[in-house]
Amino acid sequence: MFHLILADSELETVPQELWSHPSVSKQARRRGKRPGAMVLDSNFHHSAISKYFPGDENRRGRPDIVHYFLLNCLESPLNISGKLRVYVHTRKNQVIFVDPSVKIPKSYNRFIGLIEDLFHNRYVPSAEKPLLKIVEMDIFTLIKNISPSSIFVLNEKGKSVRIKEILKDDEAIIIGGFPSGDFLTNVSQFSNISIFERPLPAWVAAFEVISEIERYLGIL
Repeated sequence: MFHLILADSELETVPQELWSHPSVSKQARRRGKRPGAMVLDSNFHHSAISKYFPGDENRRGRPDIVHYFLLNCLESPLNISGKLRVYVHTRKNQVIFVDPSVKIPKSYNRFIGLIEDLFHNRYVPSAEKPLLKIVEMDIFTLIKNISPSSIFVLNEKGKSVRIKEILKDDEAIIIGGFPSGDFLTNVSQFSNISIFERPLPAWVAAFEVISEIERYLGIL
């Protein structure tokens, strides 16, 4: 089994400070939702983020990263073979536990609706058999619960390695779920490694890691 953790992902509901901003309130009226029930999305809320969180306007509100990441992971031969577990950790120290059998909508709008339901109900579709559930948890507690054999963080500032050189069973690999900048969580206690000389989008990094694991396990 291998574990992929998308860490410090920029997935959150609209913070209260932004509720009255025109870009938020107009969209809320159009969608018939409370502002706080919507997912923060820089596609629509960039001006609000820029006003209330200056310096973070190019970082916060990126649910698309989570969407691409989950599609890549869950439709991979590695996951289909039952050898992958995926977790999404957010900037607010929440963790989404992802059932390997869940079908993530390919439509971005449907994905946003699914995540909004998840934030509201804390699970999807039911508490008895959740395919997605979200809990208050930091990444260190998550790792303690997983208890992997080893932990690696993909970081362009880390030691340059070939993925195949560090693979072993029951490993956890952490990938940043943000478009630019550094981890908010202090991940320096883990082994930081670099698989390319420049930053890679989270879903590309996940694809490269998964491909190497599939070869390592002889799946492909």
